[in-house]
Amino acid sequence: MSNDERHYTFLFKYGGYIVYLVFLIGLFLNGSVAILHFMNNHWLFGIWAIFSIILLPKATLGLVLILGRKSIVFMNMPMIIWKIFPGTMEKYRSESLVSITGNPVLKGLMREGIWLVISLVPIIGFLY
Repeated sequence: MSNDERHYTFLFKYGGYIVYLVFLIGLFLNGSVAILHFMNNHWLFGIWAIFSIILLPKATLGLVLILGRKSIVFMNMPMIIWKIFPGTMEKYRSESLVSITGNPVLKGLMREGIWLVISLVPIIGFLY
């Protein structure tokens, strides 16, 4: 089995668990940071941290689907992820990553990278 095949097999088997784990970590971190921001009357960062609880797993899901696109990772995702993030699931299905113009994989990586940075801003803001 080649290195690429192991990578795709890992994402196929554990992609859903990765999203769950990131959700739980984000829930704990962003939830804690939101409470601390609200206690310090930093309302913008507090609300941002609450929204980041959903943004962080959405960005992670997008990255998992893009990186595992050759192994149809989207087929092995739990139904709750399909229900919570239907747009992301549909957008990054392997068939939708085929494009005649531009590089959809690079665009998807950039988009999800931006969402990832946006979702981590409240935590970084709290650390400073």
